[in-house]
Amino acid sequence: MTTLASKPLKCPVCSRQFESQLVLSYSVAEKDSDFCPRYLGANPLPSFLHVCPGCGFVGYEADYRAVYGPERIESIKRVLAGLTWSEGQKLGGPERYRRAALIGMYSGKKSAQIADLYLQATWCSRMDGEPEEEEKGARKKAVKYFELALAAEEFSEADIPVVHYLLGELYRRLGEGAKAREHFQRLDQFEQVDAWLLEWRNKQARLC
Repeated sequence: MTTLASKPLKCPVCSRQFESQLVLSYSVAEKDSDFCPRYLGANPLPSFLHVCPGCGFVGYEADYRAVYGPERIESIKRVLAGLTWSEGQKLGGPERYRRAALIGMYSGKKSAQIADLYLQATWCSRMDGEPEEEEKGARKKAVKYFELALAAEEFSEADIPVVHYLLGELYRRLGEGAKAREHFQRLDQFEQVDAWLLEWRNKQARLC
């Protein structure tokens, strides 16, 4: 079951106060090979991101508690000005995550955080039945930022095998078999990798 509760928020960009819905609980039945969850009950992903009805700022509840300096706020405002927005506009899950990722680039988020937002945008696209090109576009950006995060050493040592598996699976879904195999094979370089991850890797590598 997915349960929500009303939550008052104040936009860190335009100072608009409004009521949003905070996710209290949810249940996952299983996951796809790119970690896309299959929920028991309503999909909670869109509700993890809150949309300011005034300026269109999109972020997690923690982003609404963040304190941004004047220069950072101006950067975010420039991004928002380039997006189509009208007072009280409703955004679906995929668009929330795509916008949150774009805003994140200018609000100081790390590459790993931006990658995760684009990854979740692909999940929402699939759940909502968006055209394949929308999911593919977000997947390409997720790959780009996961690789930037790896280069910047943003992941813990324990998480790196998971990231290589995920990059392999994302490349496989993009039809880039050589790059997929390269990342799948990287798991063999680590002394300790969870058995479930190796099992998933072996299964998906056969599909390249």
